[in-house]
Amino acid sequence: MATARFERVKTHNIPMALFCYFILMWVPITISAGLMALWNTLGSAEINIFECVIFMLIMRQINVFTLSTLFHRSYSHRQFQYHPIVEHPMRVWNWVWAGTGGRAWAVLHRWHHAAADTDDDPHSPTKTGGTIWNITAQTFKAYQECLHNPEKYSKFEYKLPNDAFERFIHWLQGQGLLGLVGIRLPLIFAIMTPFIGWQAAVCALPGIMASVWFSTVIIVNGLCHLVGYQVMDSGDTSTNLFPIDFFGWGEALHHNHHHKQGRANYAITKFEWDPGFWTLWCFSKVGLVRNLKP
Repeated sequence: MATARFERVKTHNIPMALFCYFILMWVPITISAGLMALWNTLGSAEINIFECVIFMLIMRQINVFTLSTLFHRSYSHRQFQYHPIVEHPMRVWNWVWAGTGGRAWAVLHRWHHAAADTDDDPHSPTKTGGTIWNITAQTFKAYQECLHNPEKYSKFEYKLPNDAFERFIHWLQGQGLLGLVGIRLPLIFAIMTPFIGWQAAVCALPGIMASVWFSTVIIVNGLCHLVGYQVMDSGDTSTNLFPIDFFGWGEALHHNHHHKQGRANYAITKFEWDPGFWTLWCFSKVGLVRNLKP
């Protein structure tokens, strides 16, 4: 693959980018580990905190990978297609852990690209009134807008799934706590309990759920428009946090993605590497991924 020529290089406090990334990645897991330590102190059960932290990290990586590859790269940007034998379980998995379907997620993301850094951007720390501190509230409000006013954003719905599963998710989201308490939480605990026990699962749940939110919303939507570096002129404030993003599967190469949205490989320069793309490349060699656009 050709190496990009350096047309523009901008740096925005790279040490702060590294510091914020790793702090934000560990905050949710650290809080859950603290809850486990408290449980060990007050309760009769003994939770192996080290094993649970490893479990939380593995779950975090699985969840970020499924969101990054299916909802972001495949649905939002049509950079490849998963084989149905992989796609359908991933759709269910993303709903269980993130609480959303691919259709609404992709509509919101396409809206972001269409209005990046403007006052109409659904989640931006750089727009009028926008900060890293209210990026979560911005995203939640914009997501609800997509759910309840679909006709307003119909131009972003092309080639997105609209089957019975998506309609089921949309219906559940209008039923209050039914989807979360009645269906998702029992499934989540059924997944976690055999590995770490129910006591540890109670403590680990906030860390696993929040770590994905921190990665996708606060880090990518927030930090990646404030600190980092640029190698091209993407026409907006998007940045890369660092050249190899193992923990985010390449999503921290956010500036490169804004510059070339159709590429599944977010690495542009010779010193960058996108682990998410190369995992998909391996999948393509065994028929699990089709039409991968490098």
